Amino acid sequence: MKKTVFGILFAFILIVSGCQMDVSPDNVEPIVDPRPIVVISRDSISSGDYLGMAINGKAENIYSAVQSLQKSKGVSYLNIVSNFSMELIDLQNRLALYQYILFDESKGTDSGIQLNLESGKVKSIYLNSGKQLTQWPEKLNSESAIRVGDPAEKLYGKFIVIRNKSQYASKFERILLATKDLSLSYDPLMAKSPQWYFAYSIGSDVHEMVKINFHAGNVSSIIVERYK
Repeated sequence: MKKTVFGILFAFILIVSGCQMDVSPDNVEPIVDPRPIVVISRDSISSGDYLGMAINGKAENIYSAVQSLQKSKGVSYLNIVSNFSMELIDLQNRLALYQYILFDESKGTDSGIQLNLESGKVKSIYLNSGKQLTQWPEKLNSESAIRVGDPAEKLYGKFIVIRNKSQYASKFERILLATKDLSLSYDPLMAKSPQWYFAYSIGSDVHEMVKINFHAGNVSSIIVERYK
């Protein structure tokens, strides 16, 4: 079957409600279609707490609780659903807080751009088509283009320069900050998301996914799924 990029699968999962699975930004190499996932149990929690995350808890406190799971449970990422921005000014102090960023036209195209960040730098650049790049835009001079190895703090300035060029402006119609770097500070705009989710291993070939649903910035319910 046609190969697909890990990030494309990830973006699709984020957009299609109810279809999330354990997708980490660590592996961004092209892969064949993944093996089927079998859900072996599912629980819905609407009172009390789970893993230190309280129902009705505020988003900022929930983020701290998830951060604590890095050591106790080996949680390595947190996916933020529908964490979109339509205005670059909203991203000025936020881009460096994320590991996985997608930007594209509002309708979605094969030439949309996927950035993977690691240790404060751009680790990889892919187009939605699966093409891997060393810089984007490819025809722009290297000083203005986004390049592998660029420090995260330089991305906002480069976004501004690139968007001001008419041939690339449409690629900034919708920007998704998809995966939060748990080692870094809380982003207050995360509270507008309807759901956060993460997964971790609980045994041989068995994983647990935790979906945290929000309403008006507070936890409304937690869905716990185990799968293999």
